[in-house]
Amino acid sequence: MKLKAILAALALGAAANAGAAVLTFDGLTDMMYGDGFGLAPGMSYDGTNLTYEESGFRLTLNAPAAAAGAAHVGDGTFDAQTYNWHDGMENGDGTFVTLTRVGGGRFNLLGFDYYTEGSTLSTDGAAQGFLAGGGTWNTALNGIAELRLTSSAANAIDNVAVEEASAAVPLPGTLPLLLGGVAAFGLARRRRG
Repeated sequence: MKLKAILAALALGAAANAGAAVLTFDGLTDMMYGDGFGLAPGMSYDGTNLTYEESGFRLTLNAPAAAAGAAHVGDGTFDAQTYNWHDGMENGDGTFVTLTRVGGGRFNLLGFDYYTEGSTLSTDGAAQGFLAGGGTWNTALNGIAELRLTSSAANAIDNVAVEEASAAVPLPGTLPLLLGGVAAFGLARRRRG
């Protein structure tokens, strides 16, 4: 019975370390950030890109055609506690948003809620789908380095479920070692009893 408890604890520990997170944007409570408005904690602006970090992930509004200092988020749908933006006007045409891990690396996208008037979703340069209206993207995309959403007049995402790709799958050599250790422990326990 104790071996089952140990295996359950190992499984729970592996799940807890999987690096899973849900980006809720609960810290974004004002109507707008950027374009003369203050930046939220975890935000920065370099003159072209407005970045926001949460739970080890980075969303970047890429606005290469924005007037100097004018790029901003928060007016795509005016919904507080979502990550929302628009294409055109102050942000300039051709804006897009990327999601990456802080410091780089691969991750798994498990799903997210969205509203858009038309956005292409791509991962690592490959188109994955087209979003229009409101809904939930629930097709898992594993082992990606970048998620990119093109922009329309109004865009919003929320409840972005992600996890570190490296934590989700054990290294090939690690699992046999772990199972060997558990088997050796079980055999030792059996000999004692």
